Amino acid sequence: MTLQERKDFLEKISVAISKWDFARLFADCIDKNHFEPVRAGGRSVGEEAFDQIISRFNTYLRNKSSSTQEEQGIIVHDNSPEIAAERMQMMRVFIDEGTRHLDTIDHVIETPLFVDSKLTSMVQIADLCAYALRRYIENGERFLFDKIFQIADRKQKKLVGIRHFTASTCSCLLCSD
Repeated sequence: MTLQERKDFLEKISVAISKWDFARLFADCIDKNHFEPVRAGGRSVGEEAFDQIISRFNTYLRNKSSSTQEEQGIIVHDNSPEIAAERMQMMRVFIDEGTRHLDTIDHVIETPLFVDSKLTSMVQIADLCAYALRRYIENGERFLFDKIFQIADRKQKKLVGIRHFTASTCSCLLCSD
């Protein structure tokens, strides 16, 4: 495929994603220049991001639950042997003790599903969303971002599903929304 054909393909996928009224985007974008492991309880950037995503996803499911139906969700994670054991251990702690932000994780199924992203189209779509976020944050590119940003989780029109951890002076759409 030519570069233009690849861009057109990514744009078509992003447009399709933007129309999914059933989908919500959760992400944690951390600027490593502003990240202090001590303030994050000694956690790495990846561990802090995982904590944030689990907390935001659980809150979304809790808010979506009703008195007649309790919503449950599962984390599907790209399979990486180095990370899988760490994430499994973190989920055990989250289920037993909560996260840094929530006392209980009661709506996320306790065992993440680890899959090969080459074989799973939904993980590839998550990769596309992550790519769009990264290109926007690092380069200001809005080509894909504007489309996928439409499914970011919001509560009363306020962005709650994506955090951009960076300088307090940042005025990007993630920080200003």
